[in-house]
Amino acid sequence: MKVTEPEDAQQYADLFEATIRQAVGGAHSLMARLVAHVRASLRAQEDESRERRERDRLTHSRRLLNQFESALCERFAEELLNAFNRLSSVERPMAAPASELRFDRLAGMDAEQVRDQVAHARARHAVQEAADAALAELNRLICTLLGLKEVRLERNPLRPSVYVDAVIATLSHVPVPPTSRQAWISLMCSALGHELDIYYHDLCADLRDKGVGAASGLLARSADAAPRADNSLLTLETLRQLLAQAPHAQPSGSALQFGPAVSAGDGQSVFAAQDHIATAFGPTVPAAFEALRDMKQVDRVAQRLQARGEGGATDLPAERRATRERLRGAARGLEQLLGLEVVEMMVDNITRDPRLLAPVQQLVAALEPALLQLALIDPRFFSHKQHPARRLLHEITHRSIAFESEDSRGFSGFMEPLQDAVAPLAAQRIDTAEPFDRALNRLVSFWDAPGGAERRRLVRAVQALQEAEQRNALANTIVADLQGRTDLTRLPPPVFDFLCGPWAQVVAQARIRDRSGAADPDAYAQAIEDVIWSAQPHLAARNRAALSRLVPDLLERLHAGLASIAYPEAGSADFFRVLDGLHRAGLDASCEPELPAEVVRDAGTAPAAPGESVWLAPTEALASGFIDLDTTSAPSALPAMPTDDVLQPGLWVMLLAEDGWTRTRLIWSSPGTTLLLFSDALGYMQSLTRKACERMFAEGQMRIIPGDPVADALDAVAHTAMRNSVDIRF
Repeated sequence: MKVTEPEDAQQYADLFEATIRQAVGGAHSLMARLVAHVRASLRAQEDESRERRERDRLTHSRRLLNQFESALCERFAEELLNAFNRLSSVERPMAAPASELRFDRLAGMDAEQVRDQVAHARARHAVQEAADAALAELNRLICTLLGLKEVRLERNPLRPSVYVDAVIATLSHVPVPPTSRQAWISLMCSALGHELDIYYHDLCADLRDKGVGAASGLLARSADAAPRADNSLLTLETLRQLLAQAPHAQPSGSALQFGPAVSAGDGQSVFAAQDHIATAFGPTVPAAFEALRDMKQVDRVAQRLQARGEGGATDLPAERRATRERLRGAARGLEQLLGLEVVEMMVDNITRDPRLLAPVQQLVAALEPALLQLALIDPRFFSHKQHPARRLLHEITHRSIAFESEDSRGFSGFMEPLQDAVAPLAAQRIDTAEPFDRALNRLVSFWDAPGGAERRRLVRAVQALQEAEQRNALANTIVADLQGRTDLTRLPPPVFDFLCGPWAQVVAQARIRDRSGAADPDAYAQAIEDVIWSAQPHLAARNRAALSRLVPDLLERLHAGLASIAYPEAGSADFFRVLDGLHRAGLDASCEPELPAEVVRDAGTAPAAPGESVWLAPTEALASGFIDLDTTSAPSALPAMPTDDVLQPGLWVMLLAEDGWTRTRLIWSSPGTTLLLFSDALGYMQSLTRKACERMFAEGQMRIIPGDPVADALDAVAHTAMRNSVDIRF
């Protein structure tokens, strides 16, 4: 395919999809070449080894590689395809390396797992360096195909880190000793960089031949640059040690210990205060930190932190720099210096987060002195996501995403109580976590005051959606039974659609609301049989007397049933018009009964089944702000919608409405995520079906906004620690 029009977005989109398919198609042969490289390397090591035990280990590893070669090739293609699909589902505004390293997972890792993480990061670094020559051009070409205005390496699914992670994921499924697995990963990645360099050069040439050129004015920006050591003491292992500090074996003092949240009786959560103190981590300092003390490294660490503050944070206000320096001077031991550094890096990351408006960033910056003091006396801030200070930061930043600008309606009302609650924290001495807990409870009580009009609207909306989903689930079961009947194929489409559409809802609603135990409440299920018989004139004409008696009662039941779900008359007008014609044909003794010409269908042609759908009654739609989108014409293959583990309450999205883009938060989803309820900053609610969300997502009318700036900021700290571990200068 020759692409000659850069502005032709559809041609570029098709070429991008073809490029991805080609990459997946070549995965099998790529893994075969990597396996061949590992096999040759292992054999060479065998020949060079002088120890029999080592030779036997290498021979066993090579035989295992031969045994699993076919499975590795097949699995690698699957892992690449899965990675490409994941990358297309959610665009993160803050870069996260493909390693999926998370700050809060480090505490659960042991030293061996940390070493594996570092080894994998070094493999990514080595592969990227080997393939870097052609990667810059490929990034520009891929971003051009995607229609981006800037070069963003994280949007290039063919980047080296994706391939490395696919290799690691592939080998994780092979039942071999960990030492063999790590050796294979290292050897494969040493060859992967060369393979990708060749592939990238060829792919760039192919794209250029097809008329693709980097769009003019494409800005260079990369969020997945090669690891570079930071001027800090933090490594992945020291960070893990900091997070692993046990909070239960510390000397007496004054810090608040918190346990699981307990009810305060008003719908709020508070932390159970206990007699427990968190001072410096002395009694729980691990052996590695003791060794560093013995090596007299603490002074050197403090000097490096001061150098980082002087050289890398020159944009900080003088007051913040002075506070940092003062608290560093008060730190006792390496562990406290580590805690201060993590807080500084976290606050820096939050205050640079583009999702947050400037007043929110400034508010978090004003909290830094309190957070730094907390880091000196309470290590649980780092290791417990439910720590009051962590939750306070999360609530402030997460809720603020509702506002797109400082001029957004409701933003000033959001900031005023926030500043009132937080200002005391910025000014007082912190020696416990209690001030954060008080500020958190005060804000949450204000934001989520029970009994308010917004909460009542929410309750009504959820009840309406729950009833609608229950009715629709039962209606879909009724429809499935009807579609299995051969006698329905002889019905005109309007009659078939009516029975499988609104009337299935009527029958389901009657069964749900009935408390008498009747087998067929209001005889609505029997109405299905009556409609099927009476809508076939050649059958009904055999007993015109019965048909004459049936019609008035049947019509009365049909209208009553539709009224029970408030079904609009316009939606059933065609059905009643056609049914009336069929009844007249069956009752007319003067001619041979036959279908009216307007509803005659070709012999043997079955009506199209409406399939599973979700319908809301007008009152339910009004209560939940239901947006009824036509999804019947949606293409069969749509871009991957975020998975159910992403579609959780609290998720922020951008929706394109008639008056432009609006930010709204997912506040409720049905058990099967069939129905989703959103609410914006002012409490305006909208509900959508899952299919409607898929359609909007596919057509670019819905965007996911990752909504946890605090978690992202801490993850970025972990990524810095990883970079330092890859290229240790300490």
